[in-house]
Amino acid sequence: MKQVYALMLLCGLAACGGDKPAPALFCPNPAVLEQASSLPVFLPGKQDVGSLVSQASITGVAGSCTLEPAKKVLRVKLQAGFAATNGPADHGAPVVLPYFVAVSQGDTIVAKTLYQIELTFDGNASTASAVSKPVFVEIPNAPMTAGTDVLVGFQMTADQLAYVAAHPVVR
Repeated sequence: MKQVYALMLLCGLAACGGDKPAPALFCPNPAVLEQASSLPVFLPGKQDVGSLVSQASITGVAGSCTLEPAKKVLRVKLQAGFAATNGPADHGAPVVLPYFVAVSQGDTIVAKTLYQIELTFDGNASTASAVSKPVFVEIPNAPMTAGTDVLVGFQMTADQLAYVAAHPVVR
């Protein structure tokens, strides 16, 4: 009986604390845009297999969000992983990969920012990998943003898009 009374007393004291309940967080889903997750890098003006300098992919994305109460926004922090393999036309130089971070609601892109990441093949290595610097995105913390996605993908030329569509990478 004493244990039940002590538990009731603790529950009552906890309710009297006067703390406001934590606000709901409408954090977006960070994800890799599948259609833009692979990037072939060719010698300028060419698109044959023998001209492939590197084949790159986005290996994943991780994110978290925190509430900025003064602004009533969520600050989303994310980082993406990248990997590349040497192609037959590898020239030994680092590969600079253009990528984007986009905020979408349904099929609508609300915002998009371009970035670059450099991958260096150490010595005779045939693969290279890197993780991006943290990227920060602010979105309203409101129920209407519950379906918001933060997408990462490669920024491609029309020729690269056509090549990727014709030669899908099997994972």
